Amino acid sequence: SPVSVHLVPLDIPGFGGIQSFASANYEGRWLLIGGRLDGLHRRQPWASFDIAGHNTTLTVADPVSAEVWTRPLSDLPADIAEQLSSTNMQFAQNGNYLYLIGGYGYSAQADDHMTHPKLTAVYLPGAINAIVAGENPAQHFRQIENELLAVTGGYLHRLNGMYYLVGGHR
Repeated sequence: SPVSVHLVPLDIPGFGGIQSFASANYEGRWLLIGGRLDGLHRRQPWASFDIAGHNTTLTVADPVSAEVWTRPLSDLPADIAEQLSSTNMQFAQNGNYLYLIGGYGYSAQADDHMTHPKLTAVYLPGAINAIVAGENPAQHFRQIENELLAVTGGYLHRLNGMYYLVGGHR
């Protein structure tokens, strides 16, 4: 049978575009992390993934009230902030937690671009409420590191209590 799709744009004043970001939904508010602010990365190797195009904010958006709140990633420890400014992280929400794996971006600590070998867990109620209140959300983020987590562009999915990482590359 024929299928039709109808898209209705949602315009939230003051909210720009983000490409290849991670997101979660808690009590009707969206948390948006990472991605690119300048659209699809350029194909010239010297210009690809320019630092200026990294998303360096944590954004909460309320699609009903059309409000937006942000906090700088610099509120977070450097290891966490670097991963969360990357693009194409694998992510999955499970209840009150958002899990983020990998991502590709610039690391000041490594002085180079890298695929981040990290898993970050975000406690959504605390992080979103802190961002909306204009407070530092750092206590609601935790992170581990393992080289097996260095992947970008894949898909993370929870099925029957197990997390599956499908596709992607380093």
